Amino acid sequence: MASIFTKIIAGEIPAHRVYEDDVAFAFLDINPRSPGHTLVVSKRETAYLFDLPPEDYDGLMRAVRTVSQALRRATSTDRVIVMIYGDEIPHAHVHLIPVNDPSGFPWPPVVDQAPEQLAAMAGAIRAAVEPVAFDPATALVVVDVQNDFADPEGSLAVAGAPEAIPFINRAVARAEHAGATVVYTRDWHPESTPHFRKDGGTWPVHCVADSWGAQFHPDLVVADDAVFTTKGTGGEDGYSGFSMRRPEGGDPIPTGLETQLRERGIERIVLAGLATDYCVKETGLDALRLGFEVTVLGDGVRSVDLRPGDGDAALAELRRAGAEVR
Repeated sequence: MASIFTKIIAGEIPAHRVYEDDVAFAFLDINPRSPGHTLVVSKRETAYLFDLPPEDYDGLMRAVRTVSQALRRATSTDRVIVMIYGDEIPHAHVHLIPVNDPSGFPWPPVVDQAPEQLAAMAGAIRAAVEPVAFDPATALVVVDVQNDFADPEGSLAVAGAPEAIPFINRAVARAEHAGATVVYTRDWHPESTPHFRKDGGTWPVHCVADSWGAQFHPDLVVADDAVFTTKGTGGEDGYSGFSMRRPEGGDPIPTGLETQLRERGIERIVLAGLATDYCVKETGLDALRLGFEVTVLGDGVRSVDLRPGDGDAALAELRRAGAEVR
């Protein structure tokens, strides 16, 4: 169900608009805490601000800066208070409140904590900064970070994919340091396959074996002693890193990845790569079906979004199936 903010953005409910760009919409609060009190709202209907995809979050914060600077000029105030509350309407947004004297805005009461309690909390937060802890029983599965998906010139380029690669590289480094297994999956199609639109399928030609498009993106760090899983070599639909299917139907065809992971004693799978709504989702669902624990690195995936919201729906499906998304 669309939120009230979605309806305002769509023009179904009137509002005093002050700013709009591709990812954000800003309008005056009708119950202002001070003159000029403005809401800056994400155009993506996501309940919690910090669950926004990185590109939407970054765009929203740029809009917050632009509008706050305009508010200071328009209201002749010294500063703008930034408040992120969000419980009143489950749609990511930021309050901007121009003030000359911020002392009128109450803070929560002081909590008395001993130095050892502060130290314990600091340690817990430092540990939580990293989305997942790697160990030898964990495999980081990097899904299909290939030129045709990850490069803007690729035939099936995924929006925002290049920005995910540094995050994936940091995860690879942590996994290697902890003795975890690193897996890279890749599409490796013949020149003609029912998977391709020209041969009656869904997708444009992509990741043809030995082509530029099938190569890993040059910015991707490829770990030493990695496991490589190649999909779709015989014309199959190779969405999952664990199994493939013939376009005409039939039983799933194992890729061999499960056997390799079992031989290494892997119990947990951490997923990153492309694309959330297809190969990442199917790899995660297969891993759960096979009995692995699954965590998806939210900052390390990007979506095709053939239909708006497909990526968010894929993550929701993975959560329902038992995966964690961090």
